[in-house]
Amino acid sequence: MEKLDHYSPSQLLRPMAVWMFQYIYMSKDQRRQIKVGYNAAFGTAVHGAIQAMLTLGLDFDAAVEQAYLSFDFHDAPATEPEEKREKYRELIPDAVENGVDLLAERYGGAEEERRVEVSLEGVDLPVMGFIDLCASDAFCEVKTKAPRMGAVKKDGTRGWTKAAIPVKPQFEHLCQVSIYQKATGLEPSLAYVSATGSVLFTPDNCEELQPEYLAFCLEEMRGRAIRRQNLLKVSDDPKVLAGLLDPDFQHPFYWDEEHKEEAKELWKI
Repeated sequence: MEKLDHYSPSQLLRPMAVWMFQYIYMSKDQRRQIKVGYNAAFGTAVHGAIQAMLTLGLDFDAAVEQAYLSFDFHDAPATEPEEKREKYRELIPDAVENGVDLLAERYGGAEEERRVEVSLEGVDLPVMGFIDLCASDAFCEVKTKAPRMGAVKKDGTRGWTKAAIPVKPQFEHLCQVSIYQKATGLEPSLAYVSATGSVLFTPDNCEELQPEYLAFCLEEMRGRAIRRQNLLKVSDDPKVLAGLLDPDFQHPFYWDEEHKEEAKELWKI
């Protein structure tokens, strides 16, 4: 078993059983082989193109071609439908354009993927992360939203729900931002981008990004880290830990089919 040497926001936001399986039972190489769906591929492609335009000055067409390349070479699980791949690919240019239009004024020329590390009281390991866009006085975490598959219509075509841009930031994203704000001291912002809309939340238009609420989110992350730390003080043997944690295999997002069977063997289910 590889020794855990840091936490990350994504680690701390996973359910405890999933975290144990992926970060205590699995190796780094095994984690890299976990396949994710087209939602994640869409986000990665759009995200990369927005960053390339804002931080490197790449023109729109070149950035979109880069996004297509990223998306087309994504190895999604076999359960992902082809029509979803085709739909999301069509939406990439509009999502990139919306994201750049939203962020260019504040984050044009910003630094991308700044590595940060923070120590939290009572937590033995540092929390490490990478900030999407970092200007001299502020940073921005960028999230993408994609439509959901709807029912097949009478004419045989597939219906799609419009990607919902949230009216306020999602709690788990605020928790991630709280780590970055603690590490940098910069003004936080959080962007949501889709092919049909976008929004930028800042402390000026969002109460949840003001210091009091971010302090609450940071304490949530500290608590999650301490609970993991305490769990590993009981044992670092995945077989022992499986007996202490409910795997919740019905979770719709975190358990991919390829590794669920291996996890069930660990949990003896």
